[in-house]
Amino acid sequence: VTVPVERLPRDFLPQVMSVFMGPGGHAVCYYLRGGALLNFVGIIETDDISEESWTLKFPWEDLKADYVGWHPAIQTIIDAADHDQCYRWSLHNRPPIRDWSTRRATLLGDAAHPTLPYLAQGAAMAIEDGAVLTRALAMRPTIPEALQLYQRNRVDRTAKIVLQSSENRRLFHLRSVAEMKEAFAKRDEGADRNTWLYSYNPLTVTLA
Repeated sequence: VTVPVERLPRDFLPQVMSVFMGPGGHAVCYYLRGGALLNFVGIIETDDISEESWTLKFPWEDLKADYVGWHPAIQTIIDAADHDQCYRWSLHNRPPIRDWSTRRATLLGDAAHPTLPYLAQGAAMAIEDGAVLTRALAMRPTIPEALQLYQRNRVDRTAKIVLQSSENRRLFHLRSVAEMKEAFAKRDEGADRNTWLYSYNPLTVTLA
């Protein structure tokens, strides 16, 4: 759901992404349109089978029920949301594949390596794919050679991101405070822990 900030208390949340984690679910909040809107994304594990759709409306009462007992900030956001503007879409874990090209056609983005949203890299991967594919087409004399060069240089990185995103789902949805403390105590939270993710430049990385 997206909530206009005038419906929320002044200085309600800091101007950074806020993440709330709990048993079997989590929520992410961040501002849009220069701070005029607050976007709330709630993810709850459930056995219910939901239609794959970006436009499927979700009953506000069910959203409220999903977050009973969670942080007061979440209650405030849900209470301020338009009851008829809540949407639901299902998330499906699909393992990486090693081959997504033929001699004359290829895939990129989610079509090639669909990823869960727990690393927030889905759109970035599609942009990287496009940049590497463009370079590969310029570097090789034939389309089949170019598509193999593109795929060969993208398959390992995208697979790592898909798998890390899936691991983040487990981390974000741990069932107890003790489990969370233990898991985060083992994590490297240093400044370089995401260098592998954010230092990659698809325009300059060596293609081989």
